[in-house]
Amino acid sequence: MLYLSCMIAHCLTILPRSRLIVSVAFAIFSVIAPFDAIANEARPAHVITIQANDGLSLAPKENKAWYEQGIWPVAGATLTLILTNTVTVIVVYLQSSRSFNALLRQRKIERYAAALNDFYNPLLALLDINKEIFQNTGPLSFPQEEIPRNAAGLVWGQTKKKILSNNIDIETILRTKTHLLIETDSLEAYHRLLVHVAMYEAFQRVETDLYTGFTFPEDIRGHVVAQRLAALKIYHKLIGEQI
Repeated sequence: MLYLSCMIAHCLTILPRSRLIVSVAFAIFSVIAPFDAIANEARPAHVITIQANDGLSLAPKENKAWYEQGIWPVAGATLTLILTNTVTVIVVYLQSSRSFNALLRQRKIERYAAALNDFYNPLLALLDINKEIFQNTGPLSFPQEEIPRNAAGLVWGQTKKKILSNNIDIETILRTKTHLLIETDSLEAYHRLLVHVAMYEAFQRVETDLYTGFTFPEDIRGHVVAQRLAALKIYHKLIGEQI
């Protein structure tokens, strides 16, 4: 509106001062002036007011500690994050390692229990049963008299069937359970026993001197006893660690 007033005043200075021009200019000014006043009232005033009882003064710049300046805040946050993650990883590793060791110990317990229950214990029992039957009813126990000797032969004919049945069980164990051998044992130690039980049945049908090459290995029982005892000690040690 101020700009328009100035333009009208300028026109009045350069145009002929006729009443018609003056009247038109003031008429236009009179129409526009109220709207300009309303616009000025609606326009927000940008006023900055400073009130202070004391004199205006600038606050001194705050001095920060060295760890609050430069890259140290970021470095501190990064280091904290790294340490936190490292501690978390270590805790998870220790827990996983402990769980793995417990699981490994349990597996060992189950393995040695299977070695005792499925290999050494039944094998030793079968060997002892056959030994008792052979010593008490076998040919070496026959009396010298003919009649008692014949009776002993009949008994041996029946008890020998149990030995043959036990030999089948021994052969089955040696063919299917040798994966349960403990670390100090070996399959080679049972080769002579396996050959003996395999050939014993054949020699019952055919009498031949070849049997002397396939006799029962006398040292096998001592080997089984020693390996069973070793397995039992390890088993009890593992059970003690678990408890």
